[in-house]
Amino acid sequence: MFRKLPALPTLKSLPQAIGLPFLSTQEDAQLRFKSESSGIKRLYGDEIIPVSDVEYWSQFYSLFGSAADVYSLISVQDVRQALTNQPTNLANLISILSSHLFTLLPSPLFPTTANNSSPQDPTRQALNCLRVLGRILVVVYEAEADHRDATATGADRGQSFAQKYLWSRDAVDPVLAVDEASAIAEGRAEINGQSESDAGEQFKIEDSDSEEEKESIDEGARAFKATVGKPPKTDSKQMDGPVDDPLSRPDGDAAAIDEEEPLRPCLVDRLFSCTIDLLFCAGFTVPESVRSQSSTQEKVNYVIWEKGVGSTVSIGSSADLDRNKSEVLRFLTILLSTTIYSPPNTVLSTPNLALEHLTHSLERRLVLSLLCSFLNTSLTRSKASSTISSIGNQLPYNHLISKAEEERRTLVRSCLTTLLVALDYRVPESQTQMGEGKDENAFRYFVSKLHRKEDFSFVLGGITAILEEHLAIQNGFLPGSQKPIPYILEAYMLLWRMVDLNKRFRTHVFDSGKAPDVIACILLTCLEMKEDPAHHGLLRLLSYLLQTLSADSAFAGALNQTPRVAIPAKWAVSGSLADFFIVSIYSIATTPGLNPLFPALTISIANAAPYLQNIGVQASTRLLQLFKAFSSPNFLLADDGHPRLVYYLLETFNHVLYHQLNENPHLVYAILRAHNDFNTLANFTLMSGLREIKRRQAMKAKLAAETTAGDTRPGIRRTNSELEMLAEKAALLGKEDEEHEDEARSSSRGQSRQASPPLPSPPIDLSAPPTIHPLTTPGDGPTMDPLSSTPTVEIPEPPFAPVLSEKARGKMRARDSISSLTNPDLSAPDVPDEDLLRIAEAGVGQAGVGPNGFVPTQEWVSSWQKGLPLDPVLVAISELLPKVQDTQSRTGAPSSKVFNILKGASISEVLPPNGPIVPRKFQWSSASCIWLTSLLWGDIYVAGLSGGIWRDTKVRLFGVKQAPVKGRGAQVERMLKRLGVA
Repeated sequence: MFRKLPALPTLKSLPQAIGLPFLSTQEDAQLRFKSESSGIKRLYGDEIIPVSDVEYWSQFYSLFGSAADVYSLISVQDVRQALTNQPTNLANLISILSSHLFTLLPSPLFPTTANNSSPQDPTRQALNCLRVLGRILVVVYEAEADHRDATATGADRGQSFAQKYLWSRDAVDPVLAVDEASAIAEGRAEINGQSESDAGEQFKIEDSDSEEEKESIDEGARAFKATVGKPPKTDSKQMDGPVDDPLSRPDGDAAAIDEEEPLRPCLVDRLFSCTIDLLFCAGFTVPESVRSQSSTQEKVNYVIWEKGVGSTVSIGSSADLDRNKSEVLRFLTILLSTTIYSPPNTVLSTPNLALEHLTHSLERRLVLSLLCSFLNTSLTRSKASSTISSIGNQLPYNHLISKAEEERRTLVRSCLTTLLVALDYRVPESQTQMGEGKDENAFRYFVSKLHRKEDFSFVLGGITAILEEHLAIQNGFLPGSQKPIPYILEAYMLLWRMVDLNKRFRTHVFDSGKAPDVIACILLTCLEMKEDPAHHGLLRLLSYLLQTLSADSAFAGALNQTPRVAIPAKWAVSGSLADFFIVSIYSIATTPGLNPLFPALTISIANAAPYLQNIGVQASTRLLQLFKAFSSPNFLLADDGHPRLVYYLLETFNHVLYHQLNENPHLVYAILRAHNDFNTLANFTLMSGLREIKRRQAMKAKLAAETTAGDTRPGIRRTNSELEMLAEKAALLGKEDEEHEDEARSSSRGQSRQASPPLPSPPIDLSAPPTIHPLTTPGDGPTMDPLSSTPTVEIPEPPFAPVLSEKARGKMRARDSISSLTNPDLSAPDVPDEDLLRIAEAGVGQAGVGPNGFVPTQEWVSSWQKGLPLDPVLVAISELLPKVQDTQSRTGAPSSKVFNILKGASISEVLPPNGPIVPRKFQWSSASCIWLTSLLWGDIYVAGLSGGIWRDTKVRLFGVKQAPVKGRGAQVERMLKRLGVA
């Protein structure tokens, strides 16, 4: 009976063979493209595919339906094999995709008005060209970096693939070159020659509103005004000297053709120009309504996308247009991403030709269109964001937001990153030039020339809206119910760039009244993210932003106010924003792994100290606890840069004593209470520090032994509050009770830890990207070389030579006779000095020796100890402490009489003469530029991993550490590896 069975049908495809007959025709074609020899495998096969094989090449721009299809069907290994085995095939593929893209742009069939998913759809083909080219370029850039390294080592490998096919310029017929240049000039004239009625309210950027403001604004600001139909005249006379406008110089479209032998632009330049045009293509990325009315065939119109800077109207958009913008910007970012494949030590000396073309060669109209479009799109609030902020975060869920909102978020991040990449780039010749109006980078130049209050209000309002929305989501009553802001790092980086590049904008931040809200948002973000090492790079950026803002005297005025931003109960502090500022910095300093933040944060406190008023009890206590922790021997001797932190805190105390003594009685009282710590620091030596470290180790070991054996000593057991009052009274009276301190250490270990916060000893740099370890911490003080055999710390010299009175001179410390000082309450263990020196020289970490092999010496200690500004504090203590001790109540708690004395005290006659207030500004250096570049590109890299853009390529600017897979995902991954699938 088996012979009567019909014959089995012939299986025609792989999906049918494995039991998947339900796949569509497109999915079946994609599987065959991935698996069969006629697909991607043919690209790196033995044969050279002829250019005339249209059927094969057309698969690369018609087969895929999304970017995910491209990255799943064309792997990095496929492109690498083609680059190694058959580079001609890969070059032909790049050329065919580029030519097809160049042909589609002027075609009357592009773009299609309807959402057509057909493989013949021109819009789909254009997007596929961008996707596949982006997939190939990252591998070519990676290979170019390998070739550059091999050339640097002396190996002659000839011309690289990128140099031959991407950057080479071919000679063309001079007649054809003139015709092509004339056509380009006519096309641009047609675009720029629109009437003002056609342009609507675009590019309405006036200089000033009043004659007084016009006089205060230089000629460079007038170069920012983009008038439709009136291009800048390069041959006209300047009124009062030349305007330093890098875009007003002749760029030479038709006039600058090389008379000897004209060259066609390289492929990357042509791709770049085509990409910029696609960003302003009517019906593709901007609405059809912006198509030029003077010429219905002209579809490219360089209009500003959104209302805001440079425009008072919005041209409108949709989810499809936003999605296309994001796709084009993704390719533009890939085109500019050669920086990712440059190591940190060469990133400033290796030119990025595509990025240099964007920032130094574009016409003024294009730069302004891109700059204003990126700014306005990034900072225009969406309806969902406005709802969350306006109703006080009462919207519990926003996971079900519309597709348009999702596309909008993706577009906002793309705009922010592209703008920041443009603002970050420096040509190798001017890598440290950060001056305003002096940089050749056109984007940075025009940002520095913004001056209209309406523009500043729009930018600041948009940034603060992003920050407040982020905090509202983080502190919602249903944590995790709302999607976090994916571009919070970019928002803070844009704020820093605006503050750093534009002095007028920095002034506007404080004049607008929003400075307290901005500072509160920065501090809250630090507190929320300080426990997550993945965000430590952002925290480092915020510390430098605080230092930049604190250089303005208005910063302290903002701190003396009450923030309007709602502070969660877990971080709430009674008092003004200054109290929250100090307590927040203390909380950050007691978090392990955040050592790179300490210099900028302590400098921020010192910059604001001359103007701070009414610092509360909690903030005063935390500030002195921070000083005690920084001046402890184990921390001071751990790294050659740690004494600077003590110097900045001493500057803070001196500023208060000189300028705000009567306005800060609680802080002055805390200084008097900690007088022993200042006296110990005044007499600090290497030997006394090592002896104190050894004593603490012995006490810790003894306490651990007693805890293990059980404390059975008889006596009265005091509560924590009683021990606190006894310790406070003893400190003020200058006495130490050994029995009380022993009881406090054994009975209140947690409280003791709070009084002396545990600071992380090794200065670990956990900023993103994780492998950036610059020799200097950017902008935070003197240069330190950890590779030096004799490290030194340069304490800044005072700007004046003080003339002291006899009374003041008698109350100051004796600088030339520094004796070893140990605490009188506990006798130090009997350790010979020779043993202590031997411990230090042996590099024992417990003796205070740093993790990088740093060994302190007495000469090093003397170099910074004698330069510490301790004299004003010691004079104030000697003058005020006796008065407070006489009035101090026997209960240990300070009475109102004590604060009345401090509010009316005057010690200006006995204090050394004070110099001018000179804030410490953030100073850009090569190390800081490299760090910020790596931080920006590291965030772009991580964001692109979800789409697989740079995945599996060897980036060099930063290190990549994959997070371990946990749970069910790890089990599935292990099973797939056993089966050989993954």
